[in-house]
Amino acid sequence: MIFKIFALTISFLLSVNTFCQDKKVQFRKAQEEKYKAILKENEKQRKEIDGSTLTELSFEDIEGNKHTLSSLKGKVVVMNFWFIQCKPCVEEFPDLNKLKAKFEGKPVEFFAVAWNDKKSLTKFLETHQLDYTVVSDGKLSKRFKIPHYPYNMIIDQNGKVEYISEVLSLNIFKKIERKINKLL
Repeated sequence: MIFKIFALTISFLLSVNTFCQDKKVQFRKAQEEKYKAILKENEKQRKEIDGSTLTELSFEDIEGNKHTLSSLKGKVVVMNFWFIQCKPCVEEFPDLNKLKAKFEGKPVEFFAVAWNDKKSLTKFLETHQLDYTVVSDGKLSKRFKIPHYPYNMIIDQNGKVEYISEVLSLNIFKKIERKINKLL
């Protein structure tokens, strides 16, 4: 009798385990499908923007300076989209600063566009060095349909979007540097 109960218990536990494993596999497949759909949508959005020419662009940096498409005409514009809580965003600050230093004195403008408010950004930047011109403007992130962070974009001297970074892109700063050099 005890053996029969033990056997039934083992059989029950094995079936529960199999059921749970099946559910894990189903969940993992669903997550993979969802991730693939997101990547596909990001690619579609990137294609809509990449190569397009802007007809309007207007924003203000945290120092109160206004920037427009006409004020940036003739300059290559590099935009880095980030936010304070994004650890990979903050970790790339030294590379962003080096990139900006390489083009010192050239007609290139570097903007770090964050969706955090001006007060939070000002406080954060007291302890973190970022040499880009910092912009607090979530509207720009929405306008350019930023799908992930950090995200980089290059706009040429005439307002054409020439480069948009991909998620988990390798050698991103080398790619950006080459693109800027090509545009200059």
